[in-house]
Amino acid sequence: MQEISIDRDLLTVYPDIRLGCLQFSADVRASDEHFWQMLDSTVLPEIQEKIAGKEWSEIPGIRGSRLAYKAFGRNPGRWRVSSEALLRRVRRGDSLYHVNSVVDVNNLISLESGLSVGSYDLRQIQGPIRLRKGGPGEGYDGIGKEFLDMENMLVLADEQGIFGSSMSDSRRAMVTEGHREILSVIYCFEAGIDLEQLLQKASQAFRQYAGAVDVETRIVP
Repeated sequence: MQEISIDRDLLTVYPDIRLGCLQFSADVRASDEHFWQMLDSTVLPEIQEKIAGKEWSEIPGIRGSRLAYKAFGRNPGRWRVSSEALLRRVRRGDSLYHVNSVVDVNNLISLESGLSVGSYDLRQIQGPIRLRKGGPGEGYDGIGKEFLDMENMLVLADEQGIFGSSMSDSRRAMVTEGHREILSVIYCFEAGIDLEQLLQKASQAFRQYAGAVDVETRIVP
């Protein structure tokens, strides 16, 4: 499995940092109509009911992510974790983006867990991956966005620089259609979440809905 580590200095600031990692192969295809029928008819109504009337800081997954952002000097109200952005769309009744078979499942896992999930094309990643804090001037072009300032954000970096975070991912490592080797990362900043169980559920979802094979999982650290 791809080498992944967490900068130990981060844990002195905020100790509840874990990454749930899945690595697998898949033939990434266009969004599946049956998947979205299931999501719209069953999953999204259940999620709307679960989060109704709650403050964002009360929702598991989002709660820990907001605390982590604050610990590293970023305002979680302005710079939202991607799972909160998705859940805000669900709460408003807005439609979700249909991207492709892997990214759609990625977002399903995020919606159900409250945790940010990023999926990356391993062909675009060079060398070991490290979760670290973004430095002054660091950033990248986000998916569907302009340049994103990543100073003081917790970011994934390889030999070429930073490419992912719990807020928004880069264009460089985005997953597109075709046969791909994929790394999916669940960003967990909350000790009370059963990350092992979530990885098992995520593995099953990627197999069932995205045709994932040879799925490997691990928790870092």
